[in-house]
Amino acid sequence: MASRSRPAVAASEEAAAGSQAPDFPTQLWGDRVFTGEVKTKTVFPALVLQLLQAQPDSGYGLMQRIATLGGIFPVNPNTIYPLLRRLEERGFIRGELDPSTKRGTMLYRITDPGAERLERIKANFKPYLTNLIAALQTLRRDLYGESS
Repeated sequence: MASRSRPAVAASEEAAAGSQAPDFPTQLWGDRVFTGEVKTKTVFPALVLQLLQAQPDSGYGLMQRIATLGGIFPVNPNTIYPLLRRLEERGFIRGELDPSTKRGTMLYRITDPGAERLERIKANFKPYLTNLIAALQTLRRDLYGESS
């Protein structure tokens, strides 16, 4: 595990303590916002549900759409397909063979329970994003002497 400098740790803790909403959903995201596996446990499932709500897609199509986000979320088959299986097992998405292809491509769609879950995530996600943005702004200021 990479160690962080004392100023970076203090900045993260300060940002988390100073701006964390009292109703932060620790049962959904855990109490270690900045030290947990952000991509696979928090942001990534919400992103996939949001993308599928906008438009049904295949796993490969989702990887391409995520890649257009500037490389912030590196994704590959080893991350997307296990997540799609978990979301499907939980009933949040449904995969069906795409009849327009001969290759057996699965087309994923968000289900009603998935749409409800996405709305709950969005309601609980804002404090998390606020904390994350504050920590990143503090880090940017500390590293580069810049604001915003």
